Amino acid sequence: LQRTPVIRRTRRLPAAIVLSALATFTLSAHATTMENIRLNQIGYYPESRKVATVVVSDEKSVPSEFLVVGVPGGKTVFRGKLSAELFWWEESGERGFRADFSAVSAPGQYKLVILGDVPYKSESYPFTISGQAFKDVAAATMRAYYFQRCSYALAKKHAGKWARAAGHPDLDVIYHPSSGHWEGEGKVASPGGWYDAGDFGKYIVNSGITVGTLLAFYERFPNYFPDKSLDIPESGSGRPDILDEVKFNLDWMKTMQDVDGGVFFKLTTLSFPGYIMPDEDKGQRFIIGKSTTSSLNFAAAMAVAARVYAPFDSAYAKNCAERALLAWDWAVKNPNAVFKNPADVKTGEYKDATFDDEFIWAASELFITTKEKRFADFLKGKEISYAGEPSWQNVHSLAALSLASVKNGLETHRLETIRKSITKTADKWLLEMDKNLYRVPNIKFIWGSNSSFANIGVGMIYAHIVSGDDKYLLGASEIADYLLGKNAVGISFVSAFGTRAMSNPHHRQSVAGKVGPIPGFLAGGPNAGQQDGANGVTYSSKSPAKSYEDVYKSYASNEVAINWNAPAVFLFGAIDALMQNKK
Repeated sequence: LQRTPVIRRTRRLPAAIVLSALATFTLSAHATTMENIRLNQIGYYPESRKVATVVVSDEKSVPSEFLVVGVPGGKTVFRGKLSAELFWWEESGERGFRADFSAVSAPGQYKLVILGDVPYKSESYPFTISGQAFKDVAAATMRAYYFQRCSYALAKKHAGKWARAAGHPDLDVIYHPSSGHWEGEGKVASPGGWYDAGDFGKYIVNSGITVGTLLAFYERFPNYFPDKSLDIPESGSGRPDILDEVKFNLDWMKTMQDVDGGVFFKLTTLSFPGYIMPDEDKGQRFIIGKSTTSSLNFAAAMAVAARVYAPFDSAYAKNCAERALLAWDWAVKNPNAVFKNPADVKTGEYKDATFDDEFIWAASELFITTKEKRFADFLKGKEISYAGEPSWQNVHSLAALSLASVKNGLETHRLETIRKSITKTADKWLLEMDKNLYRVPNIKFIWGSNSSFANIGVGMIYAHIVSGDDKYLLGASEIADYLLGKNAVGISFVSAFGTRAMSNPHHRQSVAGKVGPIPGFLAGGPNAGQQDGANGVTYSSKSPAKSYEDVYKSYASNEVAINWNAPAVFLFGAIDALMQNKK
């Protein structure tokens, strides 16, 4: 990989040097682990760009140098100068310097120690340098889906101390009038699937982008989560574990398809339950709504599944394709079926009234899978480009990513235009990173901001895939640094990963289970809206990038969700796979 380039806006002091004769720095018993040293608390690859952020509050006490020391022992392996430029980030209200230690590549465990005209010696949280730095966090973020299984008992053999009874059999679900069916038709079965987030609902729209992202990861990196790699009950099936886990949700999604091909919107109670375990929630569950968005998300996800599962189960793959086509046909006949929560329903609405992006994503996946002319015709004249990170509400970019990277029959000049849109957007992000205190792109700190960062990282991975340029892989790694501790609140947003990691998610199983957070969940992250103030959450800052509280009541900043974990799986797993290929 390329070594760290000179940062565009920073006037560099003399280059840092690796000490030829290793000195020993004794870590003071009184040294403070300074939370204003922000870095990736998990670790770095030898080839990674490694830049920590040092936040300062007193301009009279300005640090000037830093050491990288081994742990344990305190042996100095690197001495460097902090950046000449003092950076300011409006989103966090912070000033600070950068500490670039990219020259350190030897595997081991280390700390950063700040020196200078300051009334203290301060050291960072420990971190590792390893050729498999993200292997464990990638596996944990994928394995988190096992803990979200509905209608399924989690055995101690696989779940450890988080074992629990099965909840929500969903064998006696009632049709809500909004589904287009009469509740007097009788109770229906819709078991399985993943709980959507911190609650116990199951939602097709969010399942669509989640399944699409996870299966896209498999298509690009088919050897990364092989059979027996995730310790789930299906391990040993002969299929890659990632496909076994995703199939658990796909099978539920199929139960949500109506006889006319349309797809119901969600399966929930009428309102959110309290902080209880799944088996304690006895509220009546309903199949609610049927919409254009749910049908098209279903069609896209099933189209991807059809081609991915074909080598392992041709009958299953054929069924996925047939269902995708039925859902597409229904959406074409019902192009403006908007879902809105009925008056008696208070669960997640996933509000969306613009369907062009869903049509383009579904048509693209169906074109790749079926090669049918009607989908090629539909895509003619449509603008398809990567305009930024996708979300459940805007899936347009997912079409661009698939068409750019999966073999298909789209015209060569259109494919080249799509690929250029990916690298152009990634280049914009890299320029923004050069100017930012934390070396991250500019985003709006909205609900699920961490998933925005994770999806930006995924976009950079695709830029690397289509161009072969390592600068995008290095950029993606720095996005991962943000999620793992190099951020304005100095916390690793992945539960159980990092010295100071997210520990109190808005997640009913974690709260009611009382055995600590399940590893591998990505918190939603800073949310400038702070919508949960009335829920007893007091924020310590009004700055957008600091609008985060690690408390279980904070559904606005600390909830978990399947669509937020999916790009984290992709980001951590792809970086690990690509970095290992660089050896």
